[in-house]
Amino acid sequence: MAALMGCAASGCDGDGPTGPEPASLPDMFGNQLYRADGSAVGVGVLNNTSVIGIYFASPGCPACGAFTPLLVNAYDQLRDEGRSFEVVLVTGGISEQSLFDYMAGSGMAWLAVSSQSSEGDALAQRYDVQWVPTLVIIDGTANTVSMTGREELTQSGAAAFDAWLAASGGSD
Repeated sequence: MAALMGCAASGCDGDGPTGPEPASLPDMFGNQLYRADGSAVGVGVLNNTSVIGIYFASPGCPACGAFTPLLVNAYDQLRDEGRSFEVVLVTGGISEQSLFDYMAGSGMAWLAVSSQSSEGDALAQRYDVQWVPTLVIIDGTANTVSMTGREELTQSGAAAFDAWLAASGGSD
Protein backbone atom coordinates (compact mmCIF):
# COMPACT_ATOMS: atom_id res chain seq x y z
CA MET A 1 0.00 0.00 0.00
CA ALA A 2 3.02 2.28 0.06
CA ALA A 3 2.38 3.31 -3.55
CA LEU A 4 -1.22 4.09 -2.67
CA MET A 5 -0.20 6.51 0.02
CA GLY A 6 1.47 8.85 -2.45
CA CYS A 7 -0.66 11.97 -2.42
CA ALA A 8 -1.98 13.51 -5.62
CA ALA A 9 -2.74 17.19 -5.19
CA SER A 10 -5.79 16.91 -7.43
CA GLY A 11 -7.27 14.07 -5.40
CA CYS A 12 -9.68 11.62 -7.00
CA ASP A 13 -10.66 12.02 -10.60
CA GLY A 14 -14.05 10.38 -10.04
CA ASP A 15 -13.69 8.11 -13.07
CA GLY A 16 -13.20 4.92 -11.09
CA PRO A 17 -15.02 1.67 -11.67
CA THR A 18 -18.50 1.06 -10.33
CA GLY A 19 -16.98 -1.26 -7.77
CA PRO A 20 -16.44 -4.96 -7.28
CA GLU A 21 -19.00 -7.55 -6.35
CA PRO A 22 -19.87 -7.52 -2.65
CA ALA A 23 -18.03 -9.68 -0.14
CA SER A 24 -18.75 -10.18 3.52
CA LEU A 25 -17.65 -7.39 5.84
CA PRO A 26 -15.23 -9.75 7.68
CA ASP A 27 -13.73 -10.76 4.33
CA MET A 28 -13.14 -7.10 3.56
CA PHE A 29 -12.06 -5.71 6.93
CA GLY A 30 -10.88 -8.76 8.86
CA ASN A 31 -12.36 -9.75 12.19
CA GLN A 32 -11.09 -6.76 14.19
CA LEU A 33 -11.22 -3.02 13.75
CA TYR A 34 -9.64 -0.40 15.98
CA ARG A 35 -10.62 2.86 17.65
CA ALA A 36 -8.32 5.85 18.13
CA ASP A 37 -7.65 4.79 21.73
CA GLY A 38 -6.19 1.51 20.44
CA SER A 39 -9.09 -0.64 21.58
CA ALA A 40 -10.12 -3.47 19.29
CA VAL A 41 -13.74 -4.12 18.35
CA GLY A 42 -15.22 -6.96 16.34
CA VAL A 43 -16.23 -6.26 12.77
CA GLY A 44 -19.76 -7.15 13.87
CA VAL A 45 -20.04 -3.57 15.12
CA LEU A 46 -20.79 -2.73 11.47
CA ASN A 47 -23.79 -5.06 11.33
CA ASN A 48 -27.00 -3.18 10.59
CA THR A 49 -25.12 -0.08 9.44
CA SER A 50 -26.86 1.40 6.39
CA VAL A 51 -23.92 3.36 4.93
CA ILE A 52 -20.20 2.72 5.45
CA GLY A 53 -17.45 4.98 4.17
CA ILE A 54 -14.07 3.38 3.52
CA TYR A 55 -11.64 6.25 3.93
CA PHE A 56 -8.20 5.79 2.37
CA ALA A 57 -5.91 8.45 3.86
CA SER A 58 -2.39 9.11 5.04
CA PRO A 59 -1.08 11.31 7.86
CA GLY A 60 1.47 13.07 5.65
CA CYS A 61 -0.89 13.94 2.80
CA PRO A 62 -1.84 17.64 2.47
CA ALA A 63 -5.06 16.82 0.58
CA CYS A 64 -6.03 14.43 3.39
CA GLY A 65 -5.36 17.21 5.88
CA ALA A 66 -7.82 19.40 3.98
CA PHE A 67 -10.52 16.75 3.50
CA THR A 68 -10.42 14.95 6.86
CA PRO A 69 -12.03 17.83 8.83
CA LEU A 70 -14.94 17.85 6.36
CA LEU A 71 -15.44 14.12 6.87
CA VAL A 72 -15.09 14.42 10.66
CA ASN A 73 -17.74 17.19 10.73
CA ALA A 74 -20.15 15.23 8.54
CA TYR A 75 -19.57 12.05 10.56
CA ASP A 76 -20.16 13.83 13.86
CA GLN A 77 -23.31 15.54 12.54
CA LEU A 78 -24.78 12.32 11.15
CA ARG A 79 -24.00 10.36 14.30
CA ASP A 80 -25.50 13.14 16.48
CA GLU A 81 -28.66 12.88 14.34
CA GLY A 82 -28.77 9.12 14.93
CA ARG A 83 -28.10 8.30 11.27
CA SER A 84 -26.75 4.85 10.42
CA PHE A 85 -23.28 5.86 9.16
CA GLU A 86 -19.83 4.55 9.97
CA VAL A 87 -16.37 5.18 8.55
CA VAL A 88 -13.47 2.74 8.38
CA LEU A 89 -10.03 4.29 7.93
CA VAL A 90 -7.48 2.51 5.76
CA THR A 91 -3.87 3.65 5.89
CA GLY A 92 -0.61 1.81 5.57
CA GLY A 93 3.09 2.11 6.03
CA ILE A 94 2.81 3.46 9.57
CA SER A 95 2.99 1.84 12.99
CA GLU A 96 -0.13 1.01 14.94
CA GLN A 97 0.72 3.77 17.44
CA SER A 98 1.09 6.27 14.58
CA LEU A 99 -2.32 5.15 13.30
CA PHE A 100 -3.93 5.78 16.69
CA ASP A 101 -2.14 9.12 17.08
CA TYR A 102 -3.30 10.15 13.58
CA MET A 103 -6.88 9.22 14.39
CA ALA A 104 -6.91 10.96 17.77
CA GLY A 105 -5.12 14.06 16.50
CA SER A 106 -7.56 14.43 13.61
CA GLY A 107 -10.69 13.87 15.70
CA MET A 108 -11.54 10.60 13.97
CA ALA A 109 -14.12 8.91 16.21
CA TRP A 110 -14.58 6.13 13.70
CA LEU A 111 -12.93 2.77 13.12
CA ALA A 112 -9.76 1.69 11.35
CA VAL A 113 -8.28 -1.39 9.76
CA SER A 114 -4.95 -2.31 11.32
CA SER A 115 -2.17 -0.47 9.51
CA GLN A 116 -0.08 -3.64 9.83
CA SER A 117 -2.62 -6.02 8.28
CA SER A 118 -3.08 -7.23 4.72
CA GLU A 119 -6.69 -6.01 4.65
CA GLY A 120 -5.66 -2.44 3.79
CA ASP A 121 -3.74 -3.56 0.73
CA ALA A 122 -6.58 -5.84 -0.31
CA LEU A 123 -9.12 -3.02 0.02
CA ALA A 124 -6.94 -0.63 -1.98
CA GLN A 125 -6.65 -3.25 -4.71
CA ARG A 126 -10.34 -4.15 -4.53
CA TYR A 127 -11.37 -0.54 -5.15
CA ASP A 128 -8.44 0.31 -7.44
CA VAL A 129 -7.42 3.20 -5.19
CA GLN A 130 -4.75 5.24 -6.94
CA TRP A 131 -4.26 8.07 -4.43
CA VAL A 132 -5.44 9.51 -1.17
CA PRO A 133 -7.74 10.82 0.05
CA THR A 134 -10.34 8.49 -1.43
CA LEU A 135 -13.73 7.80 0.12
CA VAL A 136 -15.58 4.73 -1.16
CA ILE A 137 -19.16 4.31 0.02
CA ILE A 138 -20.68 0.86 0.54
CA ASP A 139 -23.89 -0.35 2.12
CA GLY A 140 -24.13 -2.70 5.07
CA THR A 141 -23.94 -5.74 2.80
CA ALA A 142 -20.77 -4.49 1.06
CA ASN A 143 -22.45 -3.41 -2.18
CA THR A 144 -20.63 -0.44 -3.67
CA VAL A 145 -22.79 2.68 -3.50
CA SER A 146 -20.29 5.30 -4.68
CA MET A 147 -16.68 5.44 -5.75
CA THR A 148 -16.70 9.25 -5.51
CA GLY A 149 -17.67 9.83 -1.90
CA ARG A 150 -14.99 12.46 -1.41
CA GLU A 151 -16.35 14.66 -4.17
CA GLU A 152 -19.95 14.14 -3.06
CA LEU A 153 -19.17 15.00 0.55
CA THR A 154 -17.12 18.03 -0.49
CA GLN A 155 -20.05 19.33 -2.58
CA SER A 156 -22.97 18.43 -0.32
CA GLY A 157 -21.60 17.94 3.19
CA ALA A 158 -23.58 15.62 5.42
CA ALA A 159 -26.51 15.84 2.96
CA ALA A 160 -24.55 13.43 0.73
CA PHE A 161 -25.63 10.73 3.18
CA ASP A 162 -29.23 10.93 1.93
CA ALA A 163 -28.14 10.25 -1.66
CA TRP A 164 -25.94 7.36 -0.50
CA LEU A 165 -28.78 5.93 1.57
CA ALA A 166 -31.22 6.20 -1.36
CA ALA A 167 -28.70 4.58 -3.73
CA SER A 168 -28.24 1.72 -1.29
CA GLY A 169 -31.97 1.13 -1.13
CA GLY A 170 -31.71 1.35 2.64
CA SER A 171 -33.38 3.32 5.37
CA ASP A 172 -32.15 4.52 8.69
